[in-house]
Amino acid sequence: MQARARGGARAQARHRAAGGALHDAPTRRRFGALAVLELWHEWNSVHSFKVRVVLAEKELAWTGRHVALLKFEHLRPEYLRLNPNGVVPTLVHDGRTILESSIICQYLDEQFPQPPLLPPDAYGRARALAWLNYFDAVLHPALRAVSFELLYRPLLAALPREELERKLASHPDPARARDYLGRLPENVEEATRVFAAAVARIEQALDAEWLTGAQFGLADVAIAPFAERLEHLGFSRLWQPHPKAQDWSERLLGRPSVIAARAPAQFRFSV
Repeated sequence: MQARARGGARAQARHRAAGGALHDAPTRRRFGALAVLELWHEWNSVHSFKVRVVLAEKELAWTGRHVALLKFEHLRPEYLRLNPNGVVPTLVHDGRTILESSIICQYLDEQFPQPPLLPPDAYGRARALAWLNYFDAVLHPALRAVSFELLYRPLLAALPREELERKLASHPDPARARDYLGRLPENVEEATRVFAAAVARIEQALDAEWLTGAQFGLADVAIAPFAERLEHLGFSRLWQPHPKAQDWSERLLGRPSVIAARAPAQFRFSV
């Protein structure tokens, strides 16, 4: 545990580079030469969060390129050339670009196998990948609805509607662009029901210390942004009827890699 804690502390170290861009201080891996890893990410993005957890778990050196979503930096032509989907995160490894957070997590686990985050058996890997898919297909849309209502909307309120529409005109995904323009309260109510169902599902799945067994793994990484965002938005009460899930959440949020993945205070959006 002491070694893991030291690794988490190293992963949290950050410094300002010349020109003001935020970079993550290099941390040396346990083996081999340092790879060149650049992560284009937003500190408050739940998809970026899970990639940062993987990087911290593996104690990988990486350079952070902060993409401020509420300044619409993800829609700038130079970023769209890197990621035509206009979303974060994007990983660049030795000049090669990898898109989509779940694919990035799997790529990092295969490319840098220590410590392994996927179980060694086919059934265990299938269970882990199912949790990744569950987050992407079910939890992320619900988290997005609530996050827009409670975190992003107040920060966008000062921007005139015409200017907002002009900035969003270049968004490659019209559905995502519409999220910036308005949400209905019933969407938040529905999201809360999704959250409650997810906590019950985690409770039912936990027959060991972590979601796929005795070792922390990619399944736990997949759901880590959900646990962190519930705490951030004030939904922690949802864990209380489910003691195993609540214990899992508390251990998860206290893990050094998860702590290291959180947004620094100067970037963290407030409710």
